Amino acid sequence: MINEAHFVLLVTRKLAGSASPAELSELEQLLVQHPALKERYNQLCHYFNDARHLAAEDTEQALQRTWAKIKSPPVAAPAAPVIIKRMTTWKWAAAVAAAACLLGGVLYFFNQPAKVNTPMAQQWLKRKNGQASRSFIELADGSKIWLNAESMLTYPQQFNGNSREIYLEGEAFFDVATNAKRPFIVHLKNGTIKVLGTSFNIRAYENEPLQTAVVTGKIAFIPRYEDARKASDTILVTPDVKITYTASSGTLVKNNTIGAEDKAWTEGRLIFKNATLEEIGASLQRNFNRQVIFENNAPRQCRLTGSFHNNSLEDIMYYLSRSKAFHYRITDSTLVIGE
Repeated sequence: MINEAHFVLLVTRKLAGSASPAELSELEQLLVQHPALKERYNQLCHYFNDARHLAAEDTEQALQRTWAKIKSPPVAAPAAPVIIKRMTTWKWAAAVAAAACLLGGVLYFFNQPAKVNTPMAQQWLKRKNGQASRSFIELADGSKIWLNAESMLTYPQQFNGNSREIYLEGEAFFDVATNAKRPFIVHLKNGTIKVLGTSFNIRAYENEPLQTAVVTGKIAFIPRYEDARKASDTILVTPDVKITYTASSGTLVKNNTIGAEDKAWTEGRLIFKNATLEEIGASLQRNFNRQVIFENNAPRQCRLTGSFHNNSLEDIMYYLSRSKAFHYRITDSTLVIGE
């Protein structure tokens, strides 16, 4: 018989970074011996990732309730004692976030009837691209996804339940198969996008504003605020409209765009419109796998416009440097930009 409360405790300690080698080994053995737990483990990890935006003051009480929940049910063998030691700030925050998200996971998963060896268990796949690498993915429902460089997509092998949910880090273009009864949901670090059937682009790289633009159909964007107490709005986005959301400041801007240009990267085109050289450099680094180095800050804020189709890095830099006065040099591994 599986001691479910103890299993949750092991997962909690691993996600919080406080599990001992013995606990990690025990958790690994449980996952091997009971394949049905693997699905629950993956789902709890997603709860953990989604809960990182919660403020510590809002989750500290949830932490204590979770510990109590884990320790309260009668079990065949006593669960390992929970010892809350003095932690560094980041470890405490990790423990709080893990406990908060697992509180919801415990209440949902372990109050459901056990479904051991069920053929319908959802299995998650992951596709990750490095620099200068793109890929195409067709999901089980027929939806098509173009995944850009330095991006990662987590998706199920088969969709179960009443919705189609996936997770994205980086940039991707979606052509979603229509299914009014099963909405398509894209989870991002700083928000969520819900659609029924449409085509749209999402750019959600780390340390950059989140952007989404619609080519056909309509989507609903729900921003995730760093202040968890602030209610999230739902913003409808229609064709040729782009939303830019900066999580650190909570600012959201809606502008007109040309949807076809936002998906240009899927066709080997790079389009820069009044973009800073620093923004262009980040894009070139992803697309050409060259580290971009600025020798000084002056060129970073130079604004440039250009459109390129399957051009080499040398061609792009030559034409950009003709419109603004800056110098550059290209090596096998770097692009160095100076005044």
